[in-house]
Amino acid sequence: MGCLKSLIKKIIFIILIVAFFAFGGYSFVKKQINNYQNPPRAVFVQTEKNYGDFSKVSGDYQLSRSYNFFGYKKINAKYIPTGQKITIFDLKDNKKLSPNDFATNEINNKINDLLTKSKDSFITFEDFKIIQKGNYVSKGQKVPYIKFSAKVKNIPFKNVIGIIAAYETKNEKAKNPSTKLIFTVVDTKAFNPVIVENFIKAVKF
Repeated sequence: MGCLKSLIKKIIFIILIVAFFAFGGYSFVKKQINNYQNPPRAVFVQTEKNYGDFSKVSGDYQLSRSYNFFGYKKINAKYIPTGQKITIFDLKDNKKLSPNDFATNEINNKINDLLTKSKDSFITFEDFKIIQKGNYVSKGQKVPYIKFSAKVKNIPFKNVIGIIAAYETKNEKAKNPSTKLIFTVVDTKAFNPVIVENFIKAVKF
């Protein structure tokens, strides 16, 4: 009797899956995901104010949003002429990392830990080295950053350079400030610091 019930459940499950695809369920879900990830720019600017004011960002940057596998919400800015991608993670609080940490000797360890926990793929870094520290100035506000070099562990002879910057704003679901982490990484030969600098300077944090 138990085997019959199990078989019936499997058949019902299969029927539901078939019906889902047959009646456009997959297309509907795909459309909803795309609408969330790629809203019109005016909608994006209005709904993502807790990250900053993106209204002055050049049209050369394609703005989108998503989540990664670790639950961090991401704001993405793709520089269309070169394809370079800039990502902003909401760390949800300011305890994991804060802008003040960029002036301490602990920044290397904290950044390595965050990169391990927030990565989106099987790509991992080795020989991670901070090669420069500084501050961007956006609308009068300092945004501390580090420039780093690294090797991509699972791609032989792949050397990269990146920028990591941080600022604090109110979290959309919490009363306390949360750290937003700005991250970009590209092949060493293709690195252009102006792309991320112009983006940061255009945003009012």
